[in-house]
Amino acid sequence: SAWQGFEQRVAAGAVVRAADVPWPTSLISVSGVGASDSAAEQKKKLRSALMRWHPDKWSPLLSKVREEDRPLVMERIKEVTQRILEEKKRWA
Repeated sequence: SAWQGFEQRVAAGAVVRAADVPWPTSLISVSGVGASDSAAEQKKKLRSALMRWHPDKWSPLLSKVREEDRPLVMERIKEVTQRILEEKKRWA
């Protein structure tokens, strides 16, 4: 997946740009939750998405992001997190 490729580049020590991050914002559901998912599956997907996109989880990764891209990356991470929280309210 695009996310696995991103994680491999980061783990290898590559400096990444904001454009290298596989942003889920173009997807209908940034968490991957669908109407046909069970309540347990929805909860699992929402939790997983929050863990992946929570700003605190990105702190160690920011050192791998080009310095000039860091403000944009943090802004986009907050945007994704906000959308996940909105999805959580919708599916709760």
